[in-house]
Amino acid sequence: MEDLRQKVYDDRNILKKLGGYIPGWSGYQNKEMRRDADKLLRMYLARQFGDQRNRLNEISVQLASSGNLKAVGELERAAIKLQTLVDRLKTASYGHAGFFDALTVREDDLDAIYNYDNGLADGVTLLTNALSALSSAVAAKEGVDAAVAALIGNIDQVALAYNGRQDVILKGR
Repeated sequence: MEDLRQKVYDDRNILKKLGGYIPGWSGYQNKEMRRDADKLLRMYLARQFGDQRNRLNEISVQLASSGNLKAVGELERAAIKLQTLVDRLKTASYGHAGFFDALTVREDDLDAIYNYDNGLADGVTLLTNALSALSSAVAAKEGVDAAVAALIGNIDQVALAYNGRQDVILKGR
């Protein structure tokens, strides 16, 4: 995936470019651009994970029509976990700290958060592959339970990886 920080920097308007010449302002502006890039990245990831949730729902409908209600129940719980991850990505903190806050957020801290979030893109691939395996199992009508369990394990793995984001924010790297 392309680095959105450069795209945000390149898309500045003339006033923001002129503001870069004011002492102290460019540092503030650079932090804001990093925050904006991270927010764009998280929104992108939320859409990608949301697409996988939609695939999961389609597979669940196929299972329901074939009468495999046990697997449908498991997939419903998986869909809730995935939706929770999507919601957390959309509403995550993106490195704000006020002047008097106990936590000072530096530019390299914001870069660390961005890089961490960028690593979550691997989770999209992980879930894409797990859903493809599940879809194949449903079509073959065998190995469905194992594919469902693998999918849930992968969703849990991605959610656990996301939980580490707070440590990056607190530790600063």
